[in-house]
Amino acid sequence: MSIFEPQTYSVDWESAVVDKLDRCVDSERLTGFAGMLHKEFDLPIQTDWNAIEFALGVNSSFAQLWDRVQQVTDRASQVFREYDLDIFPLGSHPTEPMFFGAHVHVGTIHDESAAIHLANCVTRYLPAFAALAANSPASHERKGEFKSYRVRHSARWASTPTFPRDPEVTQETWGTDVLPKLYGAPTIEIRVMDSASSRRLLAEMATFVAAFVHHVGTRMEKRNVTKDEYREYLNNRWTAARYGLQATFAWDGKPRPVTEILDEMLDSCAAELQALGVDRSDFGMIDAMLRKRVCQADYLRDLVERYPDPFQLASVCGKLLRQWDIFDEYLDTAPALEPCPALDNETILAEHLDWVGDGTHFYHLRYPMWYSPSLSDELIAQMVERGLISREVTPNRGTLLHRTDR
Repeated sequence: MSIFEPQTYSVDWESAVVDKLDRCVDSERLTGFAGMLHKEFDLPIQTDWNAIEFALGVNSSFAQLWDRVQQVTDRASQVFREYDLDIFPLGSHPTEPMFFGAHVHVGTIHDESAAIHLANCVTRYLPAFAALAANSPASHERKGEFKSYRVRHSARWASTPTFPRDPEVTQETWGTDVLPKLYGAPTIEIRVMDSASSRRLLAEMATFVAAFVHHVGTRMEKRNVTKDEYREYLNNRWTAARYGLQATFAWDGKPRPVTEILDEMLDSCAAELQALGVDRSDFGMIDAMLRKRVCQADYLRDLVERYPDPFQLASVCGKLLRQWDIFDEYLDTAPALEPCPALDNETILAEHLDWVGDGTHFYHLRYPMWYSPSLSDELIAQMVERGLISREVTPNRGTLLHRTDR
């Protein structure tokens, strides 16, 4: 029995809008456009931190969502261009400290306790969705090392790692990768995904996410998340941000390519996809991406290398992204990529060591991979034991770390 009745979903698709100089238009100027689109389509389209947020209403089928995506974006593109503006659909902007997501709201659910248990069950799969949606390989003059700087930097505290919760002793929260949103609408929200550049891919991904969450809702467990499971989730989240669909996850203690995991997830929710009027054969883009291990960030990586100046990169991206099908066309001829090695302990240590200088507060080592206090303390102890850092306890600032290997 499913905890969702009826099975519905929506997506809040955030996108920058840029002017002729490729600068992001601020929320105040976007408000009038959002109001016009809201009135014309009777959808809750709005603005959010210098972005237009295409909130696409309650949908009960893939066909309904796909039709809305096309109609709204066709009209929005037309209106913006009348004012020499363009939609800039990426997970980040190369020169500005902003991130943009595609948040999927899965409904309909009215039991918040059940939704909290469901969030705990869904958590381990969230990095797989992040890998599939990776689309921010350049951000605020950082570029190339990660395929999703948005996930790497947790969208500036707007999409932070989920933590296990118990409905018996918990309060409302906001901003995590998955969370019940019953205080706003009867849904559970998946926030981990980057904004899409392809309209078709957006519709396919949103429907896949909804169907899979509906599926998990039919066989939900009420149990505690173990320390090792939480460590895997956090490590996989970082790996997804780094490698996208080339990622190799730790899965039940063993290395597995994320594409295999996504493939199994798609097959497992076949009945729920059918309830939304679609089946896997209709997901041509996702199937091609999994076969080739290619995500949207891979299309952009050549541009990132070719245009090292971030302002020039922003200009080129803006012009190419006016064509809604540019990634779709690229995917047809893109070469297949090989999976990257699984994350090892040396890489984890190096990632954390980069954050240590002379007198770094120990709390800063929570942020590289968002380790919990216990996991972070274990890692610090390991670094001290190996002579990579020293630890100083001070009366005023608490525990400080000093790098010793320089």
